[in-house]
Amino acid sequence: MKGLVILLLLTSSLWAQDTASVKVIARSLPNKVILRWAVDQPLAWKNANELGFWIERATISRNGEAVVPIERKQLVTQPLRPKPLEEWEALALQDQNVAILAQALYGDTFEVSPPGNQMGAVYAINDELEQRFTIAMVAAEQNYESSKLAGWAIEDPSVIAGEKYVYSVSVAFPQQSNITINNGTVYASPDMHEALPKPIGLASVFTDKKVTLSWNFKLLQHVYSNYQIERSRDNIFFEPLNGVPIFNAQQPKEGSEISMFYMDSIPNNANFYYRIKGKTAFGETGPSSEIVQGKAEETLGFVPRIYQKELPTDNKVILRWEFKEEGNRLIDKFQLRKAHNNKGPFSTVVDNIPITAREITYEGLDKVNYFTIVAMGKNKVESESYSSLVQPVDSLPPTTPIGLKGTIDTTGVVKLSWSKNLEEDLGGYRIYRSYNPQTEFSEVTQTTFKHGNYTDKVSIANLNKKIYYKILAEDQRFNRSKFSEVLVIDKPDIIPPSSPILDNYEVTTDGIRIYWIPSGSPDVSSHIVYRKTGGEQNIQWEKLFESKSLKDSTFHDSTLQDPNVFSYTVVARDSVGLESIPAKPVSVTWTGKAVKDEDIKFSGTVNRELRFINLTWKVKDFHVLEYRLYRSTDNHPLKLYKTMVETSKGFNDVDLEVNTNYTYGLQLVLKGGLTSFISKINLKY
Repeated sequence: MKGLVILLLLTSSLWAQDTASVKVIARSLPNKVILRWAVDQPLAWKNANELGFWIERATISRNGEAVVPIERKQLVTQPLRPKPLEEWEALALQDQNVAILAQALYGDTFEVSPPGNQMGAVYAINDELEQRFTIAMVAAEQNYESSKLAGWAIEDPSVIAGEKYVYSVSVAFPQQSNITINNGTVYASPDMHEALPKPIGLASVFTDKKVTLSWNFKLLQHVYSNYQIERSRDNIFFEPLNGVPIFNAQQPKEGSEISMFYMDSIPNNANFYYRIKGKTAFGETGPSSEIVQGKAEETLGFVPRIYQKELPTDNKVILRWEFKEEGNRLIDKFQLRKAHNNKGPFSTVVDNIPITAREITYEGLDKVNYFTIVAMGKNKVESESYSSLVQPVDSLPPTTPIGLKGTIDTTGVVKLSWSKNLEEDLGGYRIYRSYNPQTEFSEVTQTTFKHGNYTDKVSIANLNKKIYYKILAEDQRFNRSKFSEVLVIDKPDIIPPSSPILDNYEVTTDGIRIYWIPSGSPDVSSHIVYRKTGGEQNIQWEKLFESKSLKDSTFHDSTLQDPNVFSYTVVARDSVGLESIPAKPVSVTWTGKAVKDEDIKFSGTVNRELRFINLTWKVKDFHVLEYRLYRSTDNHPLKLYKTMVETSKGFNDVDLEVNTNYTYGLQLVLKGGLTSFISKINLKY
């Protein structure tokens, strides 16, 4: 017994990972909701099968309105567990997936080969449980009824149109359990019913005595878990081809396309029609795809090969090829085809070449010629040789390149472009550069450059204000054109403007005004004012103002709210965006805005019936820390009466005497300890 406990603990440690969970999917139909679920880890799956599952339905809305409180209902009176083995027999005789699932749940053992030691036995148990888990999941996916027998599926026919539900599937743990398996939830409603889609993208390739079918599995993998292929000879009566459904057992990579393939052996020269149908994890079969058709045909099996080419003149070529004699009976003729590049398109230049010929002479060569020999089969199937390049002697250079243009950035990166030459035998271009048009240009491309644009890197930090480029074209025989027109590029300005000088400031009740002497550089386009709040070094500067007029030399900062120390600096920017070193900052202490009469609205009303005086106030745009309320009677001096928090908006005074004149005063305490004047009102009670 002790050894068994140790063995189970060791086995459990092999699956130590994130907390296991119940995964749930649902299918909404007009008259019911059907559910399927599974536990996502082998050991947790085994424990859950023994304990069973609770299924709860929560009604969260009805006819568009939330149900409060949420209505909850248990769909089972006792936990769902796998049915007894005898209840599986009838269905297992009809579908081998049901038998496989029953074996995974109830079989005595699965075949594994453990190593010959105690730890090997532990791994063997791990392997067997993983096999049971994996095979059970695959088998249940193919037959919904078997999932119901296993206690992993249920149908809810008590749904009502207009209602929306959240279903929760949980493992029926006892009150005290050290196992944790997260619940699974899914959203469903009869109003969410959608018809099953038609599979798309079915394609076929017919070859000798076979056809290969393919379709995109990933496109509808959220709907269909497997597929059935059907074949017909007359496009009327279709019969299933695959004895078991076709499915993908691999986990697709993110963003990858997964295609399914099926190969069918068929006789040649007979029409066949194919279609596919998808089947969901709930046992539903969707509509059939579009039909593809075709017929298999015998291939030649023999391919010509050009092995020799001879150029007796600049305009003539003699081609010789190999082709097995036993293939002559399968062809009607040969064709010679030609193209200007290896990718084609190839066009027929000589037709009806006899089947016994193995040599052809062709006149009318271009500068570049690609030839192929094609054997034309009696069954209309072609067999084409690899292309062969033929180039006659060429001493004519390409035309001079035109349209040379370029740009340069502040880092010295030059981007050149030009109009591409149209010669078929064009090899590429050679690019030349100079800092003085009167001196010799040096080549910057050490080999033939094959593209229509080029990136160069030059030094900006020198005295040359301009840079010069020219290019020439070169063909595949290394014949060179004349140079293009010289391109002149102005180097960018990288010298920033001189700094402005902050020479004065003025503190006002509304803010701070600063004055500066503008930058003396001639290319200055604007001055930018920056501010920093507080005296800390790590506080970031913020942009306040950018003056587009060079005559501006002052700025009033009226955006200040609370007292603090504010630092200012000014930067000059030139026409290409270069900025000067910031001016030496000035730091100014601002004590805050002055409170004016119109900033405080202080009023009161006398209520003799209820015997109190109601005081109210409203303050405009000030950060008030607290309010101080003063009071006096019959022209006596004001005395502090109450102190109230910053959120206060009024006060009811009930400590009153009849026929008494009261004077009230309101004072604000602002950030930094500043106080305002005392606003007064007189009331007779």
